[in-house]
Amino acid sequence: MERFYIFHICMAAYGATFAIWSVPAIIEGSTRLPIILAGIVGVGMIIASVHEVLTRSPSDFEIGNLSFWTVVLGVVGFLLFQIPELF
Repeated sequence: MERFYIFHICMAAYGATFAIWSVPAIIEGSTRLPIILAGIVGVGMIIASVHEVLTRSPSDFEIGNLSFWTVVLGVVGFLLFQIPELF
């Protein structure tokens, strides 16, 4: 799998954790600003990642090793702390 797809899958997964946490609260009627912003950011990150995968070429994707591994390991660490809270 190319770095392009791994990077955008990680970004979509990061956005999904925000959306999964906040969208149900918004549907229930919560009007707190942090919850609303988290929902917008989460859905936006998912849409942006899908858009990038569908419209850009993997050969045009350039990112440094440090940036790539920071995103990947950061998302994995974030998910490890968020998964118990989701259930």
